[in-house]
Amino acid sequence: MIMDMLELRGIDKLYRSRGKVPVHAVRALDMAVEKGEIVALLGSSGCGKTSTLRMIAGFEDVSAGSIALGGRPIHVLPPARRKVAMAFEGYSLYPPLTVRENIAFALKSAQLPRSEVTRRVDEIARLVEIEDILDKYPRAISGGQQQRVSLARALVRDADLYLLDEPMGQLEPQLRAVLRGRIKSLLAERGMTAIFVTHDQTEASALADRIAVMEGGVLQQFASEKELKGRPANLFVA
Repeated sequence: MIMDMLELRGIDKLYRSRGKVPVHAVRALDMAVEKGEIVALLGSSGCGKTSTLRMIAGFEDVSAGSIALGGRPIHVLPPARRKVAMAFEGYSLYPPLTVRENIAFALKSAQLPRSEVTRRVDEIARLVEIEDILDKYPRAISGGQQQRVSLARALVRDADLYLLDEPMGQLEPQLRAVLRGRIKSLLAERGMTAIFVTHDQTEASALADRIAVMEGGVLQQFASEKELKGRPANLFVA
């Protein structure tokens, strides 16, 4: 029997500000992601996809509902205890560390042997084509390069779940197309469970096993690309 790696049940996210009308960013979201599955959260800005990702990671509180990872409730745990690796759209690199040190940080914290750390960093750097900037600092590289460093730093880790927020949005179209194939192969070969946020239908189709289409904080349909096209749940999906 295929096990659900991630389960979201009745998830709500409500943002409240004094003197302002509350914003209901995510409404009654139910979703189950299988072990080893690659899922895209697809939708336009403000649809609730990034809020959903941040709640899974633990960077946003859940207003209602529950999140379980590998059968273990995690919505009450701090981010560091969730066994989740995340690549942020805003990069979030450590300025005092070189690119190599940024990628290796979590591996060193896990006390892996130095030779294993070096091997993993070199391997992921080749995959995302940043081996020529490993000794540079974040301030000395471009936005697209910083995005690839953030992606490498997430994928190099051992985690139960990988969360990627617009992971290739700053890259040139040709490089983006190349990396899509490489990243999908890496995730599939290692049986990694991953969720990524995108507004790009082409990217969602190229990478994901299933696509969660979101609009207005509501999950419109969660299905394969073939089913979305052949049996859309509503006019919005169609």
